[in-house]
Amino acid sequence: MNWNFLKTEIEPGDFLIDCRSQSAYEEETLEGAYYYPFIKKAFGSDPESQKKLYGPMTAVVQEFQKSKKSRIIVFDEGMGMFSTRMVYLLRGMGIKDAYVLGQKWPATGNKAKGELKVEPPIADKVKPIEGVVDKAFMERNLTKLQIFDARTMEEYEGRLPRLTAPEEGTLCGRLPGAFLWDWRNLYDGEANLIERSLFKKRLNGFPFMPERPTVIYDYNGARSCLLALMLREAGYIDITTYQGSWFEWRKSSLPKQAVAVFGAKQGAAAAPRVGGVDRKKV
Repeated sequence: MNWNFLKTEIEPGDFLIDCRSQSAYEEETLEGAYYYPFIKKAFGSDPESQKKLYGPMTAVVQEFQKSKKSRIIVFDEGMGMFSTRMVYLLRGMGIKDAYVLGQKWPATGNKAKGELKVEPPIADKVKPIEGVVDKAFMERNLTKLQIFDARTMEEYEGRLPRLTAPEEGTLCGRLPGAFLWDWRNLYDGEANLIERSLFKKRLNGFPFMPERPTVIYDYNGARSCLLALMLREAGYIDITTYQGSWFEWRKSSLPKQAVAVFGAKQGAAAAPRVGGVDRKKV
């Protein structure tokens, strides 16, 4: 797995963050690992929502700096959405030595019950996080952007509002002009990330240009961060994620495609603009 944002070994000077469930963390985690519940939440991109994200991220950075440790290693069940989200945001906050642990749980290392759960405060003021854009940016630039949808085919086609626990009556759909790259296709059959060479080969299936502004979204801003990390290493220069994602966009009056109400009778879905997989199999 030749990705620079992955580290396969843990060193004594590492600051560890566990992004699995709280119950799993409390039962057993890597010794000394922290748990930050906010990383699993959905955030809008309005000023108040930004404070709820920026405050905890600032607290994580401050705790790391206070520890005097050399780098941050983040893990979950296996190179998944929440560990990559934490790493992406940490890098956006200026912590370049933040990495995802390239192991599946149970990871190698000393184990202990998790006791370092932290509920950081909400910020009074916010600063932009590098690589993260808001709804206002999307509205201004929608027709100028290359957009990846990192959700599943069912969400993209407007059949599900979200992958887990969809609620009847919730609006389904996608952002206009978005290409689908189902984040599950970033993994091989053994749940390891695909090799960078294979990823770059699949990128050739998109009519995108690496130098053009590219925005990635999903439902709550988590799955998109893995694709963003991979695209940056593949040579895409201007990569950002849309913090509010479909969680926020669906509530707005802004343009949408493949719109449907979950649980209501639906017509035939339009053919998706798909990438990241063999088109002959779609």
